[in-house]
Amino acid sequence: MADVLGKVKQVIAEKLQIDAEQVTLEAAIVEDLGADSLEQADILFSLEDEFGITADDTDEAEGLKTVGDIVAYLEKKVS
Repeated sequence: MADVLGKVKQVIAEKLQIDAEQVTLEAAIVEDLGADSLEQADILFSLEDEFGITADDTDEAEGLKTVGDIVAYLEKKVS
């Protein structure tokens, strides 16, 4: 999980131009980190590229509200 979390933190911090320290498992992408819908999509696409996966369930991907949600989703898809 640490490796996945590290990569997620790096991508989110880079895309939102924020300090990686702000990116915690509990942080909500929109409310806490300030992402808009386009930035959310950009983060997801970047993570798909990073992990070599495709989000095949749009509803599931849209339900990813926190950094922890994203990490859990990626761990499930990568394993």
